Amino acid sequence: MSIHLKPKTGKEITLDDLRELVEKTKGVSGKSPVVITANNRTTRINSLDIDMDD
Repeated sequence: MSIHLKPKTGKEITLDDLRELVEKTKGVSGKSPVVITANNRTTRINSLDIDMDD
């Protein structure tokens, strides 16, 4: 199973996009790796930073 996530608006993935991803993957094993594409390269995520608007 593959689920692709792209930003609904703009160029960046938002927390709302991530929340939708969680809903779509409720039945998928929690041990499934998450792979990202950045700068045309595919890699696995080893950390994630979220900047919050004040």
